[in-house]
Amino acid sequence: MDKENAMSRRDALKTMGAAALSAAWAWTGLASATSLMTFDGCSGGKKRIVFYFTATGNSLYVARSLTEMPISIPQAMKDGNLDFKADEIGFVFPDYAATAPLIVREFVEKAKFNAPYIFSVITFGNFAANVAEWWDDFCKSEGVNNNYVNILMMVDNYLPVFDMNEQIKIDKNIPENLSKIIADIDNHQNFVSHFDVDDNLKGMLSHLQADHFPMEAERLLKLDESLCIACATCEDVCPHRNFRMKDGKANVGGSCEYCLACVHACPQKALTLVRGERNPKARFRNENISLIDIKKSNSMRNVKF
Repeated sequence: MDKENAMSRRDALKTMGAAALSAAWAWTGLASATSLMTFDGCSGGKKRIVFYFTATGNSLYVARSLTEMPISIPQAMKDGNLDFKADEIGFVFPDYAATAPLIVREFVEKAKFNAPYIFSVITFGNFAANVAEWWDDFCKSEGVNNNYVNILMMVDNYLPVFDMNEQIKIDKNIPENLSKIIADIDNHQNFVSHFDVDDNLKGMLSHLQADHFPMEAERLLKLDESLCIACATCEDVCPHRNFRMKDGKANVGGSCEYCLACVHACPQKALTLVRGERNPKARFRNENISLIDIKKSNSMRNVKF
């Protein structure tokens, strides 16, 4: 095969992502659960529903690879209709300190899920530890039984530790690994990713998993008012609406996921972290996901984008 004309698996998956991106979402906010339930999200006429939470687009990219119209967890929570039934139900979200984001946990605690096959994909950037097994145990405690839980390494957007410019350069074999996960799910594989944890690491992970939440936005984030233009981007990407525009500036306060969507998305870099960043000039958003996508996913305002 001509190497110049051959499409690599990486390019093919990028093309798939671009195609999904070009299919504009027909709704602003969340359509009714009833209308979403009628969507055939997988082959063979089976009904697949995929719920996701995203801050910088990684998990949304994965969710779109699994179904054409995944459902934002913040928007589902805002909609309030939390009774779901399908042939396949999936969850896609990022690993936060070897746990799930608080909003994802709250969603599973409050919602009802009825499906013969349930799967989860957890994105991470550096070290996932035993997050898959932790999530499986958590779901079981809420009456949700996963058939499949796997992890996928992607760009790590945790600014206190990682330089986004350096992270982007790392080839993490995303297309190949994602293709394997998609095939596993399509074939209804039963699997939970396992990680051997020694006693020392187990103690550290238990501490993280127990104490990672809650957080307060006003203690974690700081605003350079000289740079803020009150564009409301931070308000629209925040799943908890921790931002309000007042006197031409953003005001911040409230329970915080520490997802860093606001910091990554601020066009002026007016928002930074109190504890500092590895590279204050570097920001990230998945190349297949637009800022509008993030806003549609997380905004708590009733606005059209």
